Amino acid sequence: MNDPKIDQMIVEMSLYQCLECGKCTASCPRRLSGKEYSPRLLAHKVISERQDEAYIENSVWECLTCGLCRERCPSGVDFNRFIMEMRALLAKTKGLKGYRAHDGAIHSWMRMMTAPHLKQNRLDWLDPGIKVASSGDVAFFTGCAPYFNVFFAGIDVDTLSIARDSVRLLNFLDIKPVLLPNERCCGHDLLWSGDIENFEALCRLNYTSFKDAGVKEIIVSCPECFQVLSEHMPRIITGFDIRVTLLLDLLQREMQPGSVAFRPLKRKVTFQDPCRLGRMLNRYAGPRELLGLIPEMEFQEMEHSGRGALCCGNCGFINCDASSKQIQVQRLQEARATGADLLVTACPKCMIHLTCTIRDPLMQGKKIQMEIRDLVSVLADQIE
Repeated sequence: MNDPKIDQMIVEMSLYQCLECGKCTASCPRRLSGKEYSPRLLAHKVISERQDEAYIENSVWECLTCGLCRERCPSGVDFNRFIMEMRALLAKTKGLKGYRAHDGAIHSWMRMMTAPHLKQNRLDWLDPGIKVASSGDVAFFTGCAPYFNVFFAGIDVDTLSIARDSVRLLNFLDIKPVLLPNERCCGHDLLWSGDIENFEALCRLNYTSFKDAGVKEIIVSCPECFQVLSEHMPRIITGFDIRVTLLLDLLQREMQPGSVAFRPLKRKVTFQDPCRLGRMLNRYAGPRELLGLIPEMEFQEMEHSGRGALCCGNCGFINCDASSKQIQVQRLQEARATGADLLVTACPKCMIHLTCTIRDPLMQGKKIQMEIRDLVSVLADQIE
C-alpha cells in the first residue's frame, strides 16, 4: 500500500497533525457500541504501519462517517474526507466495496439510474391538491424517497410523506416547483462507498435534466442530497450555475415568529440531529427555531444533542450490523428518557434506520417504541 495518493491524503487531511490523544476513538459511536474500531489507530497505521493492509482496508469501511471524531479532534484532522477518498482509492485500485446492507440492492438501483435513456415512474405519488410544474426557474429535488418508500414498505416507514409535505410547504409559500419525471438519485451513497465513476455520471445526468427544464434554483429537503448538490456536484460540473437551497433554510427565512400561524401541538417532542445536517452543514439552531413556532409543544433535548449528537448508526447503507443496532437502541432510549412521545428528525435515512430498530421483533422489550416524523411533515400538518 505505497500509493503516493495516500501520502497526499495524509498531508491534505492533516493526519500528520494527529496528537494521538485518543479523543476521536473515545467518542466514536462504533467503539462505544463495542466494535473493535479506532480512528486514532487507523491514522497511525496509515502513517507508520502501512504494511498492515488488512487492518487498514477493513477499518476504512468500518467508519460511520458521522463526523463526531472530527468534531472532537483538537488538531483539525479531516477524518471524514480521508475516509471518503480512501474508499474511492481502494475501490478503484483493489475493487473493494466494503459491506453493503441489503446485499447492495440500494447501491444497485443507484447504478441503474446512470442509464442515459432510463424511463421512470417516480411521480405517481403526487396528490391532486399539490401544484407542480414541468419547467420553470425553481425545482424541488425529490431524491430517492419514492424508492425508499417501496423498498422499506415492510417496516412501515413513509418517506414519500416528506416529499409531499415539502411541496405542500412550497405551495404555501406560493412556489410551484418543477418536478422532473426522470430525476436521478443524487449519488450520495455511491460517493461514500467509493464508486466515483457512477456518482459522477448521476451528477451529469441530473444537471443536464435541470438545465433542460430551465431550472435556476433547486430546493432540497434531504441534507444528504443538499450536501451533494451544493458541495460535490459543482466540483464535477464545469460552470455549475444552479443555486441550491436547503428547504429548512428557506422555511426558517420565510416563517419568522408572528408571520405564519400554526395550530397547537400538545405533545412532548425531541429532535434527532442528522450527521449531514448538523456536523457537516452546521445547521443546529434552524430546526429548533422552526419547532419553536408551534404553540403548546414541549421540546426537550436528548442527553447527546447538537454537536455531540449520536448518529442513527448507518451511513450510505454500508454499516448495518449488531454495532449499528446498539447505537440505534441507545439513541431511541435517550429519546424516550426525555419523556417525549414524538421523535422529530430531518433526514429520511434517520427515519428509516431508527424505525427499522423499533420494528425489529428482537428489540421488543427494550422500551424504544415511539413515533418518528420528519420536521417538514410536522410543520406542514400544523400550519394554518
